[in-house]
Amino acid sequence: MKNIYIIPLFFILLGCHNEDNPKVELQAGKYTLTDDPNDYVQHYIYDFYQKYGVVILTNPDSSDYVYNFNNQNPISLKAPEQEKEVLKTGLQFIEKQFLNIYDDNFKKKYFPFTIQLANRIELWILGDYDLVNAYSSSGFIAIANINDDLTTLEETTRNNYRGDINQSLWTEYLLKREAWFVPGAFYEVSKEYYGDYSLFESYTVEEGIIEARECGFITFDPYMSETEDPEDCLLFIPSQEMDVQQYFQFLFSSTKEELDELMEEYPLVEQKYLLLQDAIQKQLDIDIFSFCLPS
Repeated sequence: MKNIYIIPLFFILLGCHNEDNPKVELQAGKYTLTDDPNDYVQHYIYDFYQKYGVVILTNPDSSDYVYNFNNQNPISLKAPEQEKEVLKTGLQFIEKQFLNIYDDNFKKKYFPFTIQLANRIELWILGDYDLVNAYSSSGFIAIANINDDLTTLEETTRNNYRGDINQSLWTEYLLKREAWFVPGAFYEVSKEYYGDYSLFESYTVEEGIIEARECGFITFDPYMSETEDPEDCLLFIPSQEMDVQQYFQFLFSSTKEELDELMEEYPLVEQKYLLLQDAIQKQLDIDIFSFCLPS
């Protein structure tokens, strides 16, 4: 049986910025990875770290995700049930919907230090907690819905999870770590619509999505908008940050045929997707359209 003892650089740096915080100091050396070829979960985690230098946490606690240098991440995370079958199913799920999308070099170069599995993730938004499917910060990505329900997911829900997880990596982690940059021309396309508390003119969800796409957005802001009355909705225009997030979410949750159909119908959406594709091709030598769902 092999053991690896890890003193994470991320937490060493964290300690430098929080010398009076005893919780941070306790992080050094907290991860011990033990290999057991007879234990699927244990062996998978050990092998993944050996290959990519990334730790998969199946039972994270607040010390793993709360601190972000001098700031705190506005999330509450509930760890999965520690049943072997639940964790095995969870690993197989993220392998298919997340890990296997990227080649070995990408995982080594661009993945965060930890991947944290969660039953649920609550994000503090607009004065209340909302459930989210994924969340990324400076040293980790947390992935929710690791529970028994994974075995009975409908295709639409599974694709939506795929979109949210990978969107989180690209726009909340890689973008903020300056691994790539959004071209200014992307924001220019819809610049006349951005603004605090700006509304679409439509009053139904269906009409709102059409209007959003005619203006160069994927959809309306789901957190700000009020949709309880289907005939009298308040549909808010996304912020610049959410605009980029929604583009990546749709990309990862759709087939290339669905993406092509969307771009053909809405010229401004096509323009913005091509700007993102060109920018990332030049910056990272990656064609983001290759990340669409298999047909």
